[in-house]
Amino acid sequence: MIGVFTLLSFIVLLLIGVPLAFGIGTASLIGLWLLGTPSWTIVAMQFFEGLKSFPLVAIPLFLLMANLMTVGGVTNALVGFATSLIGHVRGSLALGNVTASTLFAGISGSCLADTTAVGSVMIPAMIKEGYPPAFAGAVTAAANIVGPIIPPSILMILYGFAAEQSVAQLFLAGIVPGLLLSIVCAALAFYLSQKHGYGAISHGFSFRNAVYSFVAALPALIIPALIVVGVVWGVFTLTESAGAAALYALVYAIARGAIRRNVPWRELGDAFYRTAIDTAVVMILIGGSNLLSWVLARSQLPQLIVSSMHGFSTGTTLFLINLLLLMFGMFLEPAASVLLASSILLPLVKSLNIDLIHFGIIMIVNLQIGVLLPPIGAAALVASRMAGISFETQVRALIPFIALGLVTLMFVTYIPALSLWVPSYFGGR
Repeated sequence: MIGVFTLLSFIVLLLIGVPLAFGIGTASLIGLWLLGTPSWTIVAMQFFEGLKSFPLVAIPLFLLMANLMTVGGVTNALVGFATSLIGHVRGSLALGNVTASTLFAGISGSCLADTTAVGSVMIPAMIKEGYPPAFAGAVTAAANIVGPIIPPSILMILYGFAAEQSVAQLFLAGIVPGLLLSIVCAALAFYLSQKHGYGAISHGFSFRNAVYSFVAALPALIIPALIVVGVVWGVFTLTESAGAAALYALVYAIARGAIRRNVPWRELGDAFYRTAIDTAVVMILIGGSNLLSWVLARSQLPQLIVSSMHGFSTGTTLFLINLLLLMFGMFLEPAASVLLASSILLPLVKSLNIDLIHFGIIMIVNLQIGVLLPPIGAAALVASRMAGISFETQVRALIPFIALGLVTLMFVTYIPALSLWVPSYFGGR
């Protein structure tokens, strides 16, 4: 019961508006007090124990790479390439939005960063061409949930750390589910555009323009290949790939500025500053989540969950796990959700002999759908602000996208091959 009370105290703290890091820390202290071990030595040891994994070094490097590529003008290049392919059909900007978001997912690995970057270009352009603001925001928010599913992904690094699984295998496992979500989103956006007559047919297809746009976007498109292929083929480790990608992004941003005779030194400095802030936030969450996970483990909450699920079929248990993960995604920041959900659910998942790589993808897809859902709906909130509409209006426009996302989640959950085929074929599983 101590674990249940600790978890409930954490939820209550979130509901009354306590910042996430403070909520994690306070709930951990409450749990330690109930366990009779309120030692500051334990707090320090468990906090820093959570930060002692070498693969975590990749997190600030991937964050730096994403920030530097944004400075380098990657967003406009990817959007231009995406729209050049399909500008000759009605709803082209909606399809271009999804395509650009999918391409950007291979660079950033963050839903909110992708929503902001792509949305800042695509939402005003879609509204100008006659798309309703709510629809423009919905397409942008829904399309960008694939950010942490298509590699690289900070959430996959955290899950690999928590579950002791290969991050390279997780990267490969996310490719098919991520592309499937993008295809579903694009199909719905295209259908709604055709049904309601959204957008105009701006120009015919130009092969020359498509080639030019591809060449302009090529430096950005190299990034995913550099990371995934390099790690899978053993050219370098995950951390080395993150360092190589960050260095590449820095050289690209400087070279692009030099060619234009305007190297953005101030923006580059801001990119390093944002990376430092983002890294500090993530590391505080990792350390605090490790402490809370230790308290929950000592209170035997995971064992209680395993015993309570005894007698349920694997399919029913997976359905209940999905509901729980969606709730995590609705209320918690994704990085903290991965760590906390892993500590609570991994013993149950292992008892059911579910492949941990497959479960990692199930978890991340759930959490990403959660960022569209109220009451917090971080991605929906960002999109609504850029579209100049209320949060409630944006959520209503997202309902069909959320519904299809949940259907896709069921396929990912109950057809393991969608996640495991690529790792099995290329990764030797």
